[in-house]
Amino acid sequence: MKALIRFSVLLVAIASIWTTCLLGSFGGNIAFAEGLPATNFYTQDLSKIDLNNSNINTFRQVRGMYPTLGRIIIDNAPYQSLDDVLNIAGLTDGQKELIKANADKFTLKRPDESMGRERINNANYRL
Repeated sequence: MKALIRFSVLLVAIASIWTTCLLGSFGGNIAFAEGLPATNFYTQDLSKIDLNNSNINTFRQVRGMYPTLGRIIIDNAPYQSLDDVLNIAGLTDGQKELIKANADKFTLKRPDESMGRERINNANYRL
């Protein structure tokens, strides 16, 4: 009986640590973008690319952004404004011009990390 109790306590402790680590990793970037409109995946405007939440495949809409520039933008998110995107270290002048030329195709919403969304490899593949 003591072994069962010890096992139960150990299991609860492991589950608590795992849950704390998992939940602690979400929400770190939310405060940065509080002034932005909320993300709503039910009524999202698919005509614009949300630079804080869009999947890598969304960047196919803009010629020259997929996959390299889209990956750079995703890796450096979240952003408060388009100027934050243009100030990413290592962007070439051509990449900055491409972003500026397509500024009307982008939007910024609050980052949604509620489900730990994977933005690069989320198993949505084109067949």
